[in-house]
Amino acid sequence: MKRMPTVVESSTASTSTTRRKLRLPRLGLFCCSLVLAMLAEYCAYLNEGGGGNVRRALHVIALTVFFMVMTLVFEHFISWLGRDSKQTESSQSHPSILSRLLRRIAPDFTGDRHQALKAAGVMAVCWLPYYLLALPSEIWYDTVQQVMMWKGLPNPITSGAWSDHHPVLDTLIFGVFYQLGAWIGHPAVGVALYTTCIAIASIAVFVYTVRYLAKSGVSRKAYLGAFLFFCVFPFIPIFAMAMVKDAVFLPVFMLFSVQCMEVARTKGACLKNRRTLALFIMLAFLVSLTKKTGVYSVALACILLAFVVAGNRARVKLLGTAAASGLVIFILLPLVLFPACHIIPGGKQEMIAIPLQQSALLLREHGDELSKSDKDILTGMLEPNAAENYEWWAVDKIKGTHWTHQRENLLKPFLRVWAKNAVIYPQTYAKAYFMLEQGWIALPNSTVNENLQSSYLYTRTAPGKNADIAGLPQSKYTRLYDGIDQFVIWLGNQFFTQPWLSRAFWATWLPFMQLYETVRRLRAKELSWTYAAWLAPMLVSVPFLWISGGSVTYEGLRYLMPMLGIAPIGCALLTVQQQPSHADR
Repeated sequence: MKRMPTVVESSTASTSTTRRKLRLPRLGLFCCSLVLAMLAEYCAYLNEGGGGNVRRALHVIALTVFFMVMTLVFEHFISWLGRDSKQTESSQSHPSILSRLLRRIAPDFTGDRHQALKAAGVMAVCWLPYYLLALPSEIWYDTVQQVMMWKGLPNPITSGAWSDHHPVLDTLIFGVFYQLGAWIGHPAVGVALYTTCIAIASIAVFVYTVRYLAKSGVSRKAYLGAFLFFCVFPFIPIFAMAMVKDAVFLPVFMLFSVQCMEVARTKGACLKNRRTLALFIMLAFLVSLTKKTGVYSVALACILLAFVVAGNRARVKLLGTAAASGLVIFILLPLVLFPACHIIPGGKQEMIAIPLQQSALLLREHGDELSKSDKDILTGMLEPNAAENYEWWAVDKIKGTHWTHQRENLLKPFLRVWAKNAVIYPQTYAKAYFMLEQGWIALPNSTVNENLQSSYLYTRTAPGKNADIAGLPQSKYTRLYDGIDQFVIWLGNQFFTQPWLSRAFWATWLPFMQLYETVRRLRAKELSWTYAAWLAPMLVSVPFLWISGGSVTYEGLRYLMPMLGIAPIGCALLTVQQQPSHADR
């Protein structure tokens, strides 16, 4: 990878100008902080079941101030991150022992492949403890179902046939590693081989991402900070090495994100290269094939990039990629491949999970007030006894795993009844939605643990009949993994660490701060649109978090994986020292 040219501003000439341009009104920050505060307090109100209006108002004021202060702290952090590290070091006549040690250890991310191998080695050493804890693998609930499909065993979704309820490509990958282990002597060997391969792949992708940042004009502190984050933030290796479909999706999505960044940086000129275009299309297909919502992420990303690139040819290539991905997912697979391979298509209940959850609560709280026709439609669409089985934290018992002919026939009437009652019972709908998605917006509280968790007890030792039937390994070191999980929970509940380990910080607060600071710099003409478009991966990920089927459960942690991976990108783009007018030179 060649060094990408940048035009660096004079630090002395631009500092005062930058500060003057960035002195913009803070009305936008206040309004956004107020909205975030009201949403967080509304979730607290739902959890606590009431409370005085005065106390709630004071909480909203305090949270508004908290979000504003946190954003201002983030601005100072970005300012520090963007300082020229070489200039800082030269101002020190005697660099500290720590700084000299770090210079020796830190790889040169603008160097050759040997430096890339050095970076991968450093990251591998940092990940080693988590790798040993994960062996043979961290197996999630959905993976057990997929392995049972591979073996043709009855499972919660089918009687033994494959189903597109989970991405077929992920099922194929897990099944191949499982089968390799069975051929060698035990499935656990294949599972451990999967853990090793996914760890190597993830490390390679993270190092590649940091090298791209280093050669794209971001500050040295920014790309070294990204590397440090990938190395030492424990939830990165814990999630990246899991045997779950989201872990397969993560490195693919990171590579696709880097390609989107390159398309934006070059304004589409890179797509003139056939190899680059082929790589972009291939990654778009893989993103679509490894996650059910991946095709929508690809479509949104291509549409956003179409506003940044120069020339209609580049726009046609981007929109053509989105159309081709949709063609594969919505036509080629269900109409050609699935019938030929006897694969059961996935149901539409995944796409209407929120309306189903809201309808279940509607039946539970206002069933007697509904007309007989509306009630018949809702009960026919939902799982049996949906009102009695309603759980505010998950939608699984409401949406089920099967899409029947009855549900297909009732889909349009159901949507009409759902929309009609949204006007009549808005509070019920809001309650169902925000209780389900509160992990992305609410402060951690005593009712719900909304922090990041290691989940080792759940993924390594959780007893389950299906796991035994599938022959998947489970650890007997229950005390060890329970101790680790409890320590992580305790750490997340401490005053100084709780905000940074909350799911809401990574899902909503940090993206908001990155977007807010990007908009300010665009208005102040201190950032070009070619770099602002680096937020596209984040912008296409957040919406699907907010319509997910759970946010506070163990399974909800899986949905957060892409946000953790792309978090450093939104920080790094704000350190680009480049005049907008020279962005394309």
